Amino acid sequence: MKLSFKFLISLIAAVFLTSSLLIAFVWKVNQDLSQTQEISSQLITIKQGESLYSLLDELAQKKIITPVWQVKLLSKLNPELTHIRAGTFLLEGQLSSLDVIRIFTQGQPHQFKMTFPEGISFSQWQEKLTQHQWLKQTDYADKLSQLIAPYQHAEGLLFPDTYYFTANSDDFSLIEAAFERMQQTRQQLASALSDEQWYKTLILASIVEKETALVEEMPKVASVFYNRLNKNMRLQTDPTVIYGLGTRYQGDIKRVHLKEKNPYNTYHIKGLTPTPIAMPGLNAIKAVIDPADTDYYYFVADGKGGHVFTTNLKAHNQAVKRYLSLTKPSVNSKN
Repeated sequence: MKLSFKFLISLIAAVFLTSSLLIAFVWKVNQDLSQTQEISSQLITIKQGESLYSLLDELAQKKIITPVWQVKLLSKLNPELTHIRAGTFLLEGQLSSLDVIRIFTQGQPHQFKMTFPEGISFSQWQEKLTQHQWLKQTDYADKLSQLIAPYQHAEGLLFPDTYYFTANSDDFSLIEAAFERMQQTRQQLASALSDEQWYKTLILASIVEKETALVEEMPKVASVFYNRLNKNMRLQTDPTVIYGLGTRYQGDIKRVHLKEKNPYNTYHIKGLTPTPIAMPGLNAIKAVIDPADTDYYYFVADGKGGHVFTTNLKAHNQAVKRYLSLTKPSVNSKN
């Protein structure tokens, strides 16, 4: 059966009109979904196997995407929008509904971070690990023993730095990363040292780390300890005493503490402590590997954030007196 010319023209016009209306409608939907809004910082977790529709219901409740029917309609025309990824994602700032969906379909899960400063102890590391809500807590005692073998204690073996992880990573993964970073540091700075020499380097570097926060002073502090060790003098450094006291330390070192016999009391023992007393950073390690060439055997705080270094006990005692005069409360000071 032949179609009349007028009918063909009408059919073509109808198809064209329908197509135009559909294109205009899709364009309008895209425009609506491209409108941005300020989204306060929040984390959205998508479970493995979760559908786009269930996610849209959650986003609608949070008023992140409204109305959701537009996204559902668009997903029918663009099935790639349904391929959302599992993980925890961060939404914040000026975002459109399309931006939000792209984050879930094309973006990477949010990277959390945890910073371990130089000079804190392994027990403090563990405390930070237990406090992070997005880390999965595990019993890693056996894995830790295997990781650090032949050493019995993780103190000093982990590199202080900022580490990144995704939600629900296990806590031990950060310890492994920090251990590997310290191994890399050894290869970069001291590959020629034996295991014993490297461990002694970490011990002394941890003491240097606790004695001064000034990078420029660290080589001098290291030289003092080397000079004392070479003379068979005791290190007599307070941070080792504090470490030996553990939780018994209440903010001040008493005379009885200095007389206490334990392997970390360098007023009592000669030589180094059996383990590091903290996690030394890069600058402290470098200072121990390459100390300053000095005749210093003593140092004391100068009251200004640094230290006064001296070559003999008489000069040291005078420096101590000056420091005490600076810290002594003024007679006219009010309580």
